[in-house]
Amino acid sequence: MDTNFLMIPGQFKVDIFSELKRLINEPFDVYIHESTVGELEKFSKGNTKAKLHANVALKLIKQKNLKRLANSVNEKYTDDLILEGVTSKDIVCTQDQVLKRRLKAFHKGIRLITLKSKKYLNFE
Repeated sequence: MDTNFLMIPGQFKVDIFSELKRLINEPFDVYIHESTVGELEKFSKGNTKAKLHANVALKLIKQKNLKRLANSVNEKYTDDLILEGVTSKDIVCTQDQVLKRRLKAFHKGIRLITLKSKKYLNFE
């Protein structure tokens, strides 16, 4: 999951975890990068609408006890970490159009989950 995906519950009131269970009919683990937490913490200190959404996301990370992936020694953007860290067997949850294009180009056959109609999640 990337940063913008974790902000869906705050923005659109969609339970992303129930939706993932609906879509994925087998056991799965959810991973986030430490840099995602860092991005959410930055948003949570701002004076924008994103502050509320980021705070909801940070609470969900703790509630759901999401597994965290350490950042590489070379500090990179979260999108780059996701791009380099996944395989075509993984599922990536994102709303980021640029990241989706990069993932599809770099990992043929990768599965992506996105928000549809601001109401539910679906494979892209």
